Amino acid sequence: MNEAPRPVRIAVGLWLALAVFVLFTTAGLWFQRGEIEKLSGKPPGEVTVFLISLTVPAVIFAALYGWLTRIFLRRRNWARIALSLLSIVHMLWLLIVGISPASLVTLLLICAAIVFTWQSATAQWLAEVREK
Repeated sequence: MNEAPRPVRIAVGLWLALAVFVLFTTAGLWFQRGEIEKLSGKPPGEVTVFLISLTVPAVIFAALYGWLTRIFLRRRNWARIALSLLSIVHMLWLLIVGISPASLVTLLLICAAIVFTWQSATAQWLAEVREK
């Protein structure tokens, strides 16, 4: 990765930070389970189902971000496209689930990662492999 230009290194850092943030945010919900039960007035079983319904997609998103970022570092242009498409699906999922401070941070990370992923220096870095 040392040979990668700065925008690529920043994009990789942002994609990985996004994956970690999603996992920590989801884990934080499990630690606040009692508070969620109290605020929602739902029985523990329903809160567990709710938390699982948030956890499964979050783990899938985080795993895909990590895997695609690794492929992106191998200079595969399709990974850049896949990361962007995945992030659009993730943004739509966040809008369905509901807006919270954590989802706003997630949206900010996604937007910043997309900007650096699609900069011209990144495109040139990916094109170098095709020229060889």
